[in-house]
Amino acid sequence: MKKSNLFILLIVAIVAITIFNFLTIGESSKDYTERLEQERKDKNGYMLSSNSPLIEEDKQNFTGLNYYPIDEEFKVTARIEKTNNKQPIFIESTTGEQLKYIPFATATFELRGQQHSVMLYQDWEEKDPNKLSLMFADETSAIETYGGGRYLDVMYRNTNSVIIDFNNAYNPFCHFNAEYSCPIPPRQNVLSIPIEAGEKIYKNH
Repeated sequence: MKKSNLFILLIVAIVAITIFNFLTIGESSKDYTERLEQERKDKNGYMLSSNSPLIEEDKQNFTGLNYYPIDEEFKVTARIEKTNNKQPIFIESTTGEQLKYIPFATATFELRGQQHSVMLYQDWEEKDPNKLSLMFADETSAIETYGGGRYLDVMYRNTNSVIIDFNNAYNPFCHFNAEYSCPIPPRQNVLSIPIEAGEKIYKNH
């Protein structure tokens, strides 16, 4: 299945997350937790819909996605430095396809007492120029989280920083169904710490 279909199908589940990251400044910890819990319930519903990546047999056994507890430590403000060369590159996918992305900016942030840098990309087929993609892996990958890495949607608002909330990290569709083609996180986006936030390995997978 084409990459464009992968992200179109998932947009319903993640659009609220993207919007709220930037419209809830000053949100209390309680409201933040309740919002994320509701979004996770909504995504469980989505996984049983006709747009779900789950095959029908898996839907019958589906009891909900598996998550780390919500932890605001993993919601960070990252400084960004835009790339000078916006030439598109190709990132290999799980099915061997070469998927087209534009390197947009390096994002640098502090987490667990260390400084980390990742590359944020623009999907070549994305219509919103402010929506960026972060594909990453970390020390939980292939142990507690999907070995092929996880994804985050990050919104750019013409400032020198962005919010990266790893509590919203989600598994690509290929984790649930090998027919999907998903970009593999570039080496630069392999973090040297465990990101114990967001989706874990699907327990019924």
